[in-house]
Amino acid sequence: MLRFAFLFLALLALPVKAATVTNLYQAQVVLPDTDKQSEKQAQAQGLEQVLIKVSGQSEIANNEVIRKAMANSRPYISQFGYGNLNGERTLELTFNGGQIRDLLTKANATLWNEQRPTILVWLVEESNRERAILWDQSGNSLQPQMNLAADKRGLPIIMPIGDFDDVTALNIPDLWGGFVQPIAEASQRYNPDAVLVVRARKQADDNVNLSWQLFPQKPNQMVNSQKAPTEGKVSGTAATATTDMMNKVADKLAAKYAVQLGGASDGAFAIQVANVKTTEDFFTLERMLTNLTSVASVNANQLKGDSVQFDVKLLSSEEAFRRELGQDSRISQKTIDVQDMTELADNTATDVIDPVAADIAKNNMLIKPVDPQAPSDQPAQLPVDPNVIDVSATMQPEQAQAEVYYWKS
Repeated sequence: MLRFAFLFLALLALPVKAATVTNLYQAQVVLPDTDKQSEKQAQAQGLEQVLIKVSGQSEIANNEVIRKAMANSRPYISQFGYGNLNGERTLELTFNGGQIRDLLTKANATLWNEQRPTILVWLVEESNRERAILWDQSGNSLQPQMNLAADKRGLPIIMPIGDFDDVTALNIPDLWGGFVQPIAEASQRYNPDAVLVVRARKQADDNVNLSWQLFPQKPNQMVNSQKAPTEGKVSGTAATATTDMMNKVADKLAAKYAVQLGGASDGAFAIQVANVKTTEDFFTLERMLTNLTSVASVNANQLKGDSVQFDVKLLSSEEAFRRELGQDSRISQKTIDVQDMTELADNTATDVIDPVAADIAKNNMLIKPVDPQAPSDQPAQLPVDPNVIDVSATMQPEQAQAEVYYWKS
């Protein structure tokens, strides 16, 4: 297999830099009592917490299949213990990831994997008719509540540090008015995947009113985006308001990133990725494809120059796969015609860094260029690999197109 040739050539592939949530299958539930019934209820609550985080759906417990599972949550638990939260005894639970995924599949629910978009939160607070931007480590009471609410939904959030660059790049009227241009420019240094602007008004009864705007894209895409930001308003105690806000934010992002499970999948198909110039590129790309929620397995079987063909077996639909793949900035999709594909196939040894990989490319050529000046009775060249099927007789030249993805190393 081609993959083993790359394994022979490479030492190690560098890890992918991404926001990875590591506690999706863990839950902490307060135990009001020590009897068995209280513990059983806590186990059901813990299962619900995990299912909400993993599915991205705050109302997942309304699903009939999920309700039945919550009535007997014990089989899904892989580890448990006891802890303490603010002086209260808690049940610490870890759930089996494979069984949770199987349950969501049976429920025809969604799955949101551990790779989550990083959210930059700009928070400006109004208290006693004075407004101030709240920076990271500012000690404000809203920040820990917001962190806790985000953690319950598996959302990685960060806040600006408030150094000289932040203070000079953005002012309070920009944030309070929701002006996109300065917010986008000030956010770029943090390179988040989404930006959340929160305006908080403290009330006399210690409650808080929150109004928020969610920009579900990178800062460099905010200004020219054709979609208006998602907006909302919530109120209540700091804990209640931040939880309500984060639930709505998480539900919105899950609609973009989570993948539908259950039902019929599109099975297997092949994609081609160009600009895979090094073994590090190959392993990073292969790992990224394998980790997609919509993918069951990935197998690299052809190499043409710096272009690799992967056989992809899906758990979900091809549309879900394309949508999930399109969310990774390291890869983009292009459509090229047959002539461009022929040129790509002819580009063999010069674009492959390792000579062994170049030999593999020559022996696995899918498309062989034909000289247009050759006599008409000259037979066309056949692929070298006898296992490759020649489908040229069935192609419609005026319609034949190949979808190619480009890797940005």
